[in-house]
Amino acid sequence: MKILEVLDSFYPQVDGPVNVIVNIAKALNDKKLAQVDLLVPKYRKVVDVKGINIYRCPAVAAPDGYMACMPDVSPMVKDLIKNGGYDLIHVHSPFPLGKFAIRMAKKYKIPSVITVHTKFKSDFERILKSKPLQTFMLKYIMKGVNAADYVLSVSKGAGETIREYGYKGKEIYIIRNGTDMKPSTENVDKQKEIIERYNLQNKFVFLFVGRVVENKNIQFSLEVLKKIKEKGNNNFKFLIVGSGAFEDDLKKLVKKYNLKDNVEFVGKITDRDVLATIYQVADLFLFPSTFDTCGIVVIEAAANKLASVLIKDSCASELVTDKENGLIFPEDSSIWADGICEVMKTPEVTKKMGERAFETLYFKWDDIALEYYNFYRDVLDGKIPKNEKPVKKAKQNKKTKADKKEKVEKKSKTIKKTNPKIKTKNIKKEKGKKNGK
Repeated sequence: MKILEVLDSFYPQVDGPVNVIVNIAKALNDKKLAQVDLLVPKYRKVVDVKGINIYRCPAVAAPDGYMACMPDVSPMVKDLIKNGGYDLIHVHSPFPLGKFAIRMAKKYKIPSVITVHTKFKSDFERILKSKPLQTFMLKYIMKGVNAADYVLSVSKGAGETIREYGYKGKEIYIIRNGTDMKPSTENVDKQKEIIERYNLQNKFVFLFVGRVVENKNIQFSLEVLKKIKEKGNNNFKFLIVGSGAFEDDLKKLVKKYNLKDNVEFVGKITDRDVLATIYQVADLFLFPSTFDTCGIVVIEAAANKLASVLIKDSCASELVTDKENGLIFPEDSSIWADGICEVMKTPEVTKKMGERAFETLYFKWDDIALEYYNFYRDVLDGKIPKNEKPVKKAKQNKKTKADKKEKVEKKSKTIKKTNPKIKTKNIKKEKGKKNGK
């Protein structure tokens, strides 16, 4: 089995879909279940991944550090799909490169799958100020999604969002995300180093990991912590691990909310062992995002026995049971503050929730990759039918020439009956024409 995974982003840009395609390829290639290659944009800084063939499409810079691919001007991309010997094309973004790959797959009769990872509408509203342009972009991406033979999503909520955006197919299959972060034995020396570096001694530690952008809703967490502090509880620290364009705005909020001594901007951490240790020293993972469709960081936290606090009815909360393997609250900062203050009094409760999170929410990429493999195999074996798109019904008022002629004749007879003068005039005209007048 030979698979091409296609995505309109890649390293050095780090996001959920990049993690997905890299880990699928690694797992399936290592297990020799399939040969999985990647087709991604060409960045100035080229990052290779050992054991994976990576093909790069010409691209230009786009907002938020992404790249806009130009597959139509690249003979390599077309040739790769046409002559690469791929059994299946799996697209992970409905943008130029992904849409082009679906179109070429259809042309060369290769099954195409698309996974929708993101709530694109929120991004369009944030980046594009013109509503007509937002509407146009939503229609643009859905044209690509609807063109694919099979559609996957990473959560039920994300699947419902695809329907809202205008997906017309019959089925949406769900394969959730996983993590490459393996459960590690807690290293006391490493933990002590992190505790001293960020001055966490005898403090309740909150944590966020991810891109520091507005739609992650970190500003909501700061508002919650402000209210916790106003309740007289000042013995906490909030570590923000990651980088992004919204960092300066958050720093202004930290100053405004008088949280300067409570919040630490750690920056981006690429060392997975160091990151695992930071998860381990934390007491709660704050993730109030309603944008994320299946937050990998929540799974990473669970891998390190750390429970998350989530928004009720968010995609990230789908597998969480309140007070059992995490905390779920409505998107109200006062309710969050009251609920968190309660569990801060009982550290044993947060520890127990973390252990249950590990048992119920920790999914390894090896297992997730196997789910993808089984799905690919079922598609190729014909066990999963292609998505049926609704056939446009013929317009009921569409008339044949005979129908139109009959209608005209009936109308003419009705007029002649109701108005005999018209008949007389018509006869006179007919006689006039015959006499040459």
